[in-house]
Amino acid sequence: MSARKDRDRPRVALLHVADRTGIVEFAHALLELGFELIATGPTATALRQAGAAHRSLSEFTGERLPADALALLHPKIVGAIAAEKPGVDLVAVNFYPLAEAAGDPALSQDEVLSYVDPAGPTLLRAAARNFKNVIALCDPDDYAQAVETLKAYDRMLPDRRQTLAAKAFHSAAYYDSTVAQYLGGKWEQFPDEVVVALKKSADLRYGENPHQSGAFYTLSGARPWGLNAARVIQGRPLAYGHYLDLEAAWDLASGFTEPACAVVKLGVPAGFASGPDLARAARRACAVDPRGTFHATAAVNREIDEEAAQALAEERLDCIAAPDFSGKARLILKAKKDARLVTLPSALVAPNELDLRAVAGGMLVQERDQRAYTGELKRTSKRAPSERESAALDVAWRVAMRARSHAAVLARGTAVIGIGSGQTSRLDAVRLAVVKSQERHPILAAGEPLVLASDGALTAEHVDAAAEGGVIAIIHPGGAAEDAEAALAADRHGVALVATGLRHFRL
Repeated sequence: MSARKDRDRPRVALLHVADRTGIVEFAHALLELGFELIATGPTATALRQAGAAHRSLSEFTGERLPADALALLHPKIVGAIAAEKPGVDLVAVNFYPLAEAAGDPALSQDEVLSYVDPAGPTLLRAAARNFKNVIALCDPDDYAQAVETLKAYDRMLPDRRQTLAAKAFHSAAYYDSTVAQYLGGKWEQFPDEVVVALKKSADLRYGENPHQSGAFYTLSGARPWGLNAARVIQGRPLAYGHYLDLEAAWDLASGFTEPACAVVKLGVPAGFASGPDLARAARRACAVDPRGTFHATAAVNREIDEEAAQALAEERLDCIAAPDFSGKARLILKAKKDARLVTLPSALVAPNELDLRAVAGGMLVQERDQRAYTGELKRTSKRAPSERESAALDVAWRVAMRARSHAAVLARGTAVIGIGSGQTSRLDAVRLAVVKSQERHPILAAGEPLVLASDGALTAEHVDAAAEGGVIAIIHPGGAAEDAEAALAADRHGVALVATGLRHFRL
């Protein structure tokens, strides 16, 4: 913006805002600085009611234009912003919070799309592109500083203009990405370019450690599902680690149709059980690893009733998640002031969701590992697993696919009793699971079959170690060169061995 002595015309500001916070005060301040104002639609109405003089788009262009927002796309408007010698010196544009509309299940797709602003992003990008000559404002919080700077110096320094331009491009990109994420669509292959719009949902006390800052962001434009639909109904706000534990625990518990309880600590399953009633499943899950249950997160796939609440109240849990809590359950758990009660009404993983992981200088992207099986199990031993063994193998397998590799999981019936997770050696994982399975569990029926699941292919050495620990049935991916030797080892011990053909490494 030129200094006052070089100015051969009044300065012009175009105002087109959905969030009208502070716009009237900003307009009056600009008028005092000698700006002429252009406004249309609800912004013009607000200025008119506040007595802030302004011109219409038709008056600015000298042509009769429609009253709707599409008039803002007139070449004379866009050109006045984008030209090397612009006719507009300041542009204040912000957008309707489309993420709120997209997250409202009561609105149809047509109703949501009616909130999409076809002109605002164009104006904002034009101003940001021409930031050396035009001030681009997209945030009401920036109005006051802009006014103070113009009052003091009658201009704005290039560095500040560039900062505001970058913020404007971010705002426009976020807005467009919100629309794209709302419309969704399945990718047949990974696209060459991916833009993800994130909206900060909560500031966290810290990240993984107290010296790390942290925040929780939700996917903008996505319907509420998963952790962005989580609601804390009792206790302090969730911390960074709680979100990770909630995802793992809820994902595991939700994979079962019968009442189930999953206990997770530091992102790793510490216990799991399913059964005819939720209270029994909760007690059995927490008994898997009492030390691991201490300050852990528990998730169940049913409304927590009075009996289940009594079972969970006996444990020192940091977080308890469920689709809902009965009135009596909430009264029982109210006494646990340190425990956070969280409702999670929907599945965590949406169809076609991607798994994103930041690495230095980029991002690794993969499909979410959602399929426990891809087809029929392949029996590689002489003996086939019994019906009860097959049910136990399914439980162990679903837990193993959510543990950290290398992982081995022992289950007796429908309760996990030993987990070896995060080991650099698969043999160590098997041995650790066996050792942990032998430490306790007086409440588990001794007559239930003891089975093992491994997230990776096993060798004869692994089968031997499992059999020595009392395992009578094993499920693993198979597909390795040592499959034949593993089958021979299983036959020597009378162990049933089946292969899924699907590996579930989790790093």
